Amino acid sequence: MLKFTPEQQAFVLANRRHFNASQTALANAYGQTVIGNALPLPKDVWGQWDREGIEVQRSTLAVFNDLAASVATPMPIGKLVHFFQTISDSGEAHISLDGRSKGRTDKPTFDYHGTPLPIIDSPFSYGWREVEAARTEGFQLDSAGRSNAMRRTAEKLESIALDGDAKIVVNGSQLYGLRNHPKRNTRSTGVTLNGATGAQWLAEITATLKLLHGDNFKVPATVYVNWDDWFYATSTEFTTGYPKTIAQRVMELGGLKEIIPADSIAADEIIALVKDRRVVQVLNGMPMTTRAQFRANPEDDYNFITMAAASLEIKFDAEDNCGVAQST
Repeated sequence: MLKFTPEQQAFVLANRRHFNASQTALANAYGQTVIGNALPLPKDVWGQWDREGIEVQRSTLAVFNDLAASVATPMPIGKLVHFFQTISDSGEAHISLDGRSKGRTDKPTFDYHGTPLPIIDSPFSYGWREVEAARTEGFQLDSAGRSNAMRRTAEKLESIALDGDAKIVVNGSQLYGLRNHPKRNTRSTGVTLNGATGAQWLAEITATLKLLHGDNFKVPATVYVNWDDWFYATSTEFTTGYPKTIAQRVMELGGLKEIIPADSIAADEIIALVKDRRVVQVLNGMPMTTRAQFRANPEDDYNFITMAAASLEIKFDAEDNCGVAQST
């Protein structure tokens, strides 16, 4: 999953410290009121909520977390869109003994391609009486609302990694995912993987990897498959009497680095990519976190937002070679 930069940590801690300080000031200003309260949240409460968020991400973000762990790039939270550059061939390399180049001096052509960086958020709240009751019980606030907010935010992170979001467009740059990026390589499987033979599995994975080879990505690739499909492959013999499962035989392919099973991958779908920042990177504006919102009066609700700012940037070159392949 995404890791906090020092600046992001400082942002989150400042919000929580300011909220607690504002509650103390509010309580001092109103003193003993008939209705309402103003209570800071103990450090242990914030820590518990952070742990719950991590657990939700671990159980939900199979594809996003795998990419975030290796190809994440920090971004300023104020950045709406990140651009990468494609460059045309600038000529030729020249070899000599005196270093006096006789190569061509034509100018390369530069183009810039943008990936939006959206903010995902989901709110939840507690009434002042809920917080007052929780205060007498060690601040054991009901988890249903915040768990729902955390899960919705996490699920959206996984969704934009795979499908992007057609509503997020900045100056003509749309947010795409692995399933719908216009430069990805595609093919049709034509088989049901959960029930296919070992030879069929081998053929489908090989054909998907060859899509990458056709775009000059001849390096070991990461492959994402449906969780149930992969469970079938790990529990079924390659052929009757053969001492290996389908999964074990598939993993022997030379162009395969790893296979990641995920519920978010559709049945019979295979997505392969070269996990390299020159091909794909996760733009990290803010890892998933929970922020407190302003309260003006002791009887106001305690409002919180679970938020994250992240997206998947898929790159390609001037000849439209892309290190992402999809079989469906």
